[in-house]
Amino acid sequence: MPPQEYFLNMIKNLRQNEDVMLYNNILKVNEIETEIAIEFLKKEYQNETLNFPFQSPDFDKNAALWAAKTVYISAQLILYRENKSEDIPTLLPDFQDTISPSSILSADLCLRFLPDMLVQLKFFDSEDPLVEILEKILSQWHYSGINSPLEIDKLDFTVIDSDDCLRQLYINRIIENKSLNLAKLPPFKDNILANLGIYGKEFWKEFSLETN
Repeated sequence: MPPQEYFLNMIKNLRQNEDVMLYNNILKVNEIETEIAIEFLKKEYQNETLNFPFQSPDFDKNAALWAAKTVYISAQLILYRENKSEDIPTLLPDFQDTISPSSILSADLCLRFLPDMLVQLKFFDSEDPLVEILEKILSQWHYSGINSPLEIDKLDFTVIDSDDCLRQLYINRIIENKSLNLAKLPPFKDNILANLGIYGKEFWKEFSLETN
């Protein structure tokens, strides 16, 4: 396999088969591969927006690419660790632009797979310094981490609440994952009750008991 295909093939496989491809080192991503990956993720985003409620935020290529690289590098670090612990933050830099509804939904194309990767990492070594870094990412990009044990009091819902589409998708994901701690929060509680309607007790008994 030509070196330029490693990153792209992993991202395609992740999106299409929900599998992570691991290599024996962190391989650099070149510009050609980057452009192809952006176009692939853009099409993936456009396909997902067909089922979005309300007006869909625009695709944010910078957020999508940052998230794809974050997942790619994190996956390699989980099993193949040639780098020193102090080098890891450099390999996984923060997103440099403003976080917006567009960036949250675009990054989620790949970040949604991070919780499962974190579970595997904790299984291998719960004290690994990478754990704290990935938990921080999911805390900041918590739409992608709803199915993980988030520290609710550290989450910022300002951007979530600023966009009708993103807010409804967030509510949908809370319901899908039956995240009770998030569901009980004032920004979501009434909307979830309305979404569940008369079938609330049958579909989500624990939430119905908490709200009665």
